[in-house]
Amino acid sequence: MPLPDAIKRSPRVYTLLQNQDLENVTADTLADVADPIAIEEQNEDELRRICLVAFARMVTKGSFDGWLSGGGGGMDQVGVLSNATFKYYAVSQAAPWGSLGPSTGTDVINYNLPAYLPFVCPNDGELAGLTVNLTSAAASGVNFLAGIYSSSDGLPDELLGYATMDMNVATGNIRQTSFSETITLERGTTYWLGWTRSTSVNFTLSTINLSYQAALGPTGDVENGYSMCMLETGTNNTLPATVTPGNLTVDSEARVMFNLDW
Repeated sequence: MPLPDAIKRSPRVYTLLQNQDLENVTADTLADVADPIAIEEQNEDELRRICLVAFARMVTKGSFDGWLSGGGGGMDQVGVLSNATFKYYAVSQAAPWGSLGPSTGTDVINYNLPAYLPFVCPNDGELAGLTVNLTSAAASGVNFLAGIYSSSDGLPDELLGYATMDMNVATGNIRQTSFSETITLERGTTYWLGWTRSTSVNFTLSTINLSYQAALGPTGDVENGYSMCMLETGTNNTLPATVTPGNLTVDSEARVMFNLDW
């Protein structure tokens, strides 16, 4: 059905997209189609059509890719301060699924599946450190693996690098400055924290108090809308190089408090 006051067939938008369905149209595809369209009155119909296709794609795929991250149009965060006093950024409380208050608790890391939590990056550049707070040490050797993942279609995707942190040590803040790969992040872009333990030995970390956690988007029902992170089945005690979306589920495990610094 044509738009009001518009010719029935678009000379550009529908012609270039006519052989694609909404499920397979990407944000990059839309950008390529829209790139030459000037913002002026005679192109109003083409601009309305590209917006209509973009909204239809978002509804069909349930994907905010191209709306909340990438292309310079990301959901920006308050930036970090480059000094010794205000060096760290608490990404576990950051958008898009932050917390409702500053209250913290503790949680036993007693699960072997990798867990994931999204955050919008507050700074550009190479990551210098990742910090967690160990409140009860492990009784025997075990490592906490904490990594950063890229985001694709609103889900964790590729592992950019991870830190290995010994949990059979004295309690307190543990800051790891070495990573499996150099991790370079972009301000305003959505990434995912991923974490797990290397073996089935318990320890306790500072977490966001469950009473103050805003629920993660996906949930099972209205009454029990308490999903705090995503877990990935099919892999234990390791962070996969690539997340398998079909293996993701939501869970009520508390969000570990992570600080990042640059």
